[in-house]
Amino acid sequence: MQNVPGELGEPGGSMMHRSMSRRTALRSAVGGALAAGGLTLGGTVPAAAAAAAGAPTTAAGGVFRDVRDFHGSWEGVYDGRRARLTIAVAQEPPAMLATVYFTFTDLGRDETYTGSRRNVPPGTRAIAAITLGGPALLSWPTLLIHTRDTDILSGTADPGGRRHPMVFYRSTAAPSPVPNRPFRGFEDWCGLPVGQGRYLGSLDGRGARLDVDCSYAGSERRMTFRLGDLERRIEWYTRLTESDVRRWSYDRQRNPLAGVWMKPYWERQEPLWIDSLYWHGHNAAYVTGESTRQGGPCGMSFIRRTPLPG
Repeated sequence: MQNVPGELGEPGGSMMHRSMSRRTALRSAVGGALAAGGLTLGGTVPAAAAAAAGAPTTAAGGVFRDVRDFHGSWEGVYDGRRARLTIAVAQEPPAMLATVYFTFTDLGRDETYTGSRRNVPPGTRAIAAITLGGPALLSWPTLLIHTRDTDILSGTADPGGRRHPMVFYRSTAAPSPVPNRPFRGFEDWCGLPVGQGRYLGSLDGRGARLDVDCSYAGSERRMTFRLGDLERRIEWYTRLTESDVRRWSYDRQRNPLAGVWMKPYWERQEPLWIDSLYWHGHNAAYVTGESTRQGGPCGMSFIRRTPLPG
């Protein structure tokens, strides 16, 4: 097992030790979302806030059944720019395999791309090696549907060697876009001079919360990442030091937990392996990633609920 970078301690305030009720969590999440003025869905409870509190919502897509759950119209963000995706799934008789057709529009650049992936097995929830043609050639290494909420897709693109995170919501359940500025550097994780970044969203379709706390230990500033599965009341954490992070490249600062085992608060629970956790380059309010757990890859998507530093 790979060691987690940074010195690991027991941060206080774990929701594992003093968990609020689901009703209280929902009230808190909804209140925060309303106060921030975003994520509204036609006057209903904000879907992302309700999901982040572990509460069921009418917009939830349900549990994954088969590859046909990818079919439909999707709205989202592509490295922070607004984007649209249409997916059609066609069975290939007489076999059970499917062909999946993609039409992707980068609304920020007014560019449209198309492509398909053949011979996709029916149980596929992570479509790999997608190639799209248009103004350029796009490569999507992975597009994941969230197992517990099939109204959410997440993944990464690889245009020219630089990874672009992306997240899409089924059009009938898509939250309003959250405008914000581009990602500048690691200080955007939490805020300046010392603060906390809070993000609400989905861990493979379960309501989740990501907190990034900044604190000083003597003269050294440390960032503690806490990732919580609110439905199952599991929380993981890891810590980074500013002196280490400042040596990283810009792209590495956008993906701080790649290749990290996050440690659970409870000893008997399993650690969580993080494949990637990207801050979107053109909008630092969005965070998209992927973890590996029993049963395969899991998508992660979060939207920031606290202000960014100016």
